[in-house]
Amino acid sequence: MKNSIKHTRRTESQIREVLSLQAQNTNLSVTEFCRINMIHKANFYNWRNKYQADNVKPGQFIPVHLDDSVEESKLFAELELGSKVKVRLFQKVDATYFKALLK
Repeated sequence: MKNSIKHTRRTESQIREVLSLQAQNTNLSVTEFCRINMIHKANFYNWRNKYQADNVKPGQFIPVHLDDSVEESKLFAELELGSKVKVRLFQKVDATYFKALLK
């Protein structure tokens, strides 16, 4: 019989801690991070998909609600992204929503 190490399941808080640790170490690739922390890459990606579901994925539709009654004079901010994209904000928005628009 081989000597095998029994792996215990991580709790949700432990998984979130590992995910935040990886997010802080942007200089490491996912493969290197998983090797160092002895995590299978498939587990890492499954955890990231499950526990970081609040992050908007690239290409995912972001609903934008426009009110036709809003006048141009009430424009809060206008940003030009590239040569063809303009973002007009008519009120303050949450930073996470705005970051999701920029992805």
